[in-house]
Amino acid sequence: MSLKTGFVVVGILFVTAAGFAADVDQLPLGNAHRAYQFGSARAGQLYDCLHGKVVTQDDAVAELAQGRVILLGEEHTNIDQKQLQAKLVDALATRIPHLVLGMEFFQRGDGPILEKWISGALKGDDFLLASHWYDRGGYNWVYYAPVMGMARAHHMRVVGLNIPRAIPHTVSMKGLKGLSKEQHAEIGPIDTSGSPQHRYLISRYFGDTIAMLPPSWFDRMYQAQCVWDVAMARSILANLPPNGAMVVIVGSGHVAYGLGIARRIHEELATRGLADIRVTTFCPVTAPAPEPAGEEPHGHPMPGMGHGGAQGGPPALFVRSLADVVGVFPDRGGVEAVPRIGLKLTAADGKITVKRVWPETASAAAGLHKGDQVVDLNGGVPSDIHRLRLALARLRWGDRFDMKVVRDGKTIKCAALLEPVLEKTEKTVAPGWQVTDAAPFGPAGATPVKASPKATDHVEQRLISHNGKPVRVEVWRDKTLVAVHELDGAGRAIRSLYRVPRADGTVEVRYKRAKDGAVTSMVRFDRSGKEIGG
Repeated sequence: MSLKTGFVVVGILFVTAAGFAADVDQLPLGNAHRAYQFGSARAGQLYDCLHGKVVTQDDAVAELAQGRVILLGEEHTNIDQKQLQAKLVDALATRIPHLVLGMEFFQRGDGPILEKWISGALKGDDFLLASHWYDRGGYNWVYYAPVMGMARAHHMRVVGLNIPRAIPHTVSMKGLKGLSKEQHAEIGPIDTSGSPQHRYLISRYFGDTIAMLPPSWFDRMYQAQCVWDVAMARSILANLPPNGAMVVIVGSGHVAYGLGIARRIHEELATRGLADIRVTTFCPVTAPAPEPAGEEPHGHPMPGMGHGGAQGGPPALFVRSLADVVGVFPDRGGVEAVPRIGLKLTAADGKITVKRVWPETASAAAGLHKGDQVVDLNGGVPSDIHRLRLALARLRWGDRFDMKVVRDGKTIKCAALLEPVLEKTEKTVAPGWQVTDAAPFGPAGATPVKASPKATDHVEQRLISHNGKPVRVEVWRDKTLVAVHELDGAGRAIRSLYRVPRADGTVEVRYKRAKDGAVTSMVRFDRSGKEIGG
């Protein structure tokens, strides 16, 4: 099941991020005065929903800074949003004394580890290992390094807001009644009947599939979402400085329309007989992708009434009750900053075993199977499961993913070349990218690659360009990526990567060229990154 609304798979599906479909940005929910008013802005702009206008970053920060709690919603694997988050936290920390940073992806007991990070006592891999970042199934650290680095620069206190994943997981499978006494005591009482609007919003994240699911299944999913919202709201209030504020990094599903964490904060304070506080919110939305060159824009058929061909691309449309401030981001077509390896591992008796392989990921392309025992990654023997996870997280686009595993007593070689899938359907590609068929191409040749009619012998050579500039040639055989040739600006190869090692063990070749394009040297490397013949 493929869902576009930002679900995280952990055996079941939880709503933790909002890679919103357009209709979820446009629901008449939340603040009654703004629920039927639309806002619009283009990629790269910020929109003040309270005053109904596009604003500067300084103006947006001034609006957000009026809250004692500032909720910055996010899609967890959108690097554009992460970079803006870091800028917003920087500006807020400059404006607000005693600002605390709350993080969804750390837990309540992580305080001592986070203190060592801020002080500099723990850095890099040591911090990731000590905090069990990848053991808990966290997203790649590259997404959270910007905001955490900004917190360190300002010497901000950082607190974990979440509860152990086993609690919402149990609720999703068995309902609230399935929790143990200890788990009930950790989260406290949870009311799941207080907001029909919230229940409707969560159901919309599931799209049309909700009609095909048993009501009891969605009841448990909704209870799990409520557990997350209430637990984080209580964590925020427990750590809110009396003379300051807290900025929170959390999935947009917990922020949208003020129905998640914000509502729960107000309810908690009312239940305790305490004065209410202001909660300000930020949500991201995605602008529609610009129309491919030469195609007619979508929209109104009358001249001047459509927006598909407008300068800067078409704007995003959203209701003004979505958040106090909306940030509009470009459509990257699902191309993320780093590859998802799609591998779940387990360890026992000194052996690291594949527990699950997600379909349509690098691990599936490499041919890994459930039950494989991992004995080697890119020429290195993993010392333990924790450092293996770290090594997998370091893989980037353009790398070669190469594992040796033991399966049924035999050593099996599994490899894949890591490049993003740009072709989303038969006729469309990710915005800004172009995919054409390439002419027969010799990577060591001095002639730039050219487009050509489609190959017919089950081998396809695809020329990949970005914003009109050649980037690489991909060589495919029967739906398997077997080679990648990275190109310079003229369209000549500067690096080749092979899925299957050459006869001498070469998996990578780097080329140096003269001004006329002729190759002056070629350096070969094996699967462990060592130079061959050097």
